[in-house]
Amino acid sequence: MSELTPVWILLVALAGSGALGLLHHAIDPRAAGPGEMVLAVRRAFAEPISVPEQRDGVLFHLAPLLLVLGAVGALAFVPWSPSFRGIDLSTGAIAFPAMLAYVTPAIFMAGWGSGRPLAVVGAFRWIALMLAYAMPLAMTLTAVAAPAGSLRVTDIVDVQHAVPAALVQPLAFALWLPAVQAVCFLSPFDVAQASGELRGGVFDEYRGLDRALVDLAQRILILAVSGMTAALFLAGWHGPLLPGALWMAIKTAAVAALLLWSATRLPRMPVDQVVSLAWRLANPLAIVAIAWGGLVTLVFYR
Repeated sequence: MSELTPVWILLVALAGSGALGLLHHAIDPRAAGPGEMVLAVRRAFAEPISVPEQRDGVLFHLAPLLLVLGAVGALAFVPWSPSFRGIDLSTGAIAFPAMLAYVTPAIFMAGWGSGRPLAVVGAFRWIALMLAYAMPLAMTLTAVAAPAGSLRVTDIVDVQHAVPAALVQPLAFALWLPAVQAVCFLSPFDVAQASGELRGGVFDEYRGLDRALVDLAQRILILAVSGMTAALFLAGWHGPLLPGALWMAIKTAAVAALLLWSATRLPRMPVDQVVSLAWRLANPLAIVAIAWGGLVTLVFYR
């Protein structure tokens, strides 16, 4: 890892989150546009930090920081080109969901720290959701890593030079997308905030800089999971004619657009149905995806 890698990762996080804001506005005009985003940043520094009447102040104000840390940490493992591979660990495919795991304590801290009953309910909803969808997320990674014989993300990208993993293992791809959408707390998996049910849920009490950090963390999360999806399932930087980094940008934008578009089109499901869907359908199918990944590896990659 180069000494400048952390700087580049932060630049990608900031520039990518801004680009995602524009993409979100293009998909859903109700989302904040460029001017509104600038005004929101100005308001974030002008508004006083919210102080609810009953709360654990330490947990409440640390939650947005932990959320940003987890999002940037996950983004750090995304390889963007052969010359900019981020943090290229031999266990990068496992380190990525490990960083995403920090989203769970951050959201629970936000709900518990606010002290509001509906926020606490949202926090416990989130734990139930993540317990259900963490398994398909990890198991589909195992299936995709099998052909490469490695947990290094760049090795998984290289093995897709001929055929993207999404075509070879469509079941794993179909299970991966809703799991990462849940991690980004996008509809229909936004059960922790559920504005129509919980009046904003875990983030309802956040104002000013705290709220800006939560919004920034969500954009970076979407950027991170979209980039990793492009790397693991869409052959990463491989593609004809165009530079590898440009291919990664196009594929990442396509995945992000799909996640944001589906979030505006799919209605929120009751939390019991969302959790039941994972335990009864997604988890058993993830085992099938692992078996299929092993079979594909034996037949075509060995």
